[in-house]
Amino acid sequence: MSKQKYFDDRERVLREIWSSVNVKGKVVLDFGIGESTEILIKLGAKVIGVDNNIEKIVKYSSLGIPLIKCDILKFPFRRKIADISVFSFTLHEINPKHHIDVVKMAKDVSSEIVIVEASPKGCKAYNEYAKLWKSAMRSVGLFEEHKPLKYWVKLIEKAGFETLRTKIVKWKARIPSRVLNEIFIRDSEEWRKLGVGEEYIRRLFQLLKYAKEKGMKWSNIYVIVGKH
Repeated sequence: MSKQKYFDDRERVLREIWSSVNVKGKVVLDFGIGESTEILIKLGAKVIGVDNNIEKIVKYSSLGIPLIKCDILKFPFRRKIADISVFSFTLHEINPKHHIDVVKMAKDVSSEIVIVEASPKGCKAYNEYAKLWKSAMRSVGLFEEHKPLKYWVKLIEKAGFETLRTKIVKWKARIPSRVLNEIFIRDSEEWRKLGVGEEYIRRLFQLLKYAKEKGMKWSNIYVIVGKH
């Protein structure tokens, strides 16, 4: 698999994800600043970025949009200030016992919710990768809790949203070896920064060898759109 084919497929995946919701001209709270923030701006949304990471706030300060630094669990508003709340690859990093509180908060501040999350299951190499990530994060008191589609649907409905639509976006391309190298090196750097032990990092690079030999593809991506 060439890098170009992989990145072409990545662009297709992103298009399929964001074709699920109309954000043009709407005020969007993007919880977890990053690539989703840039995409939402390009799609014509009036974005307000929310993140607790000061490095991200600084990195994306040049976007020219309002940025709020706060813990999602302590979001300072409890009245409608936006049309849509977006959680793109964000909720899996939050303790699952607080998921309902976060989604109820989204209901208070917006009329619609969009959740984008990866499936917890994929090819064998991905499953081992996801399991190792989960263990590594738990070792430093953090979370990497991917859930099945029905979990997210049940969650938003319990919070008072009606599910408008769901979508499963499937990857076609495997991750090329050179890209796997880049991803695993970046992971190791992030883990060290978080204080993850070297044993986990050793296992990560053992897994890299396996992933390159057997092939690895990202798991399916879920898109859940709700409204109240």
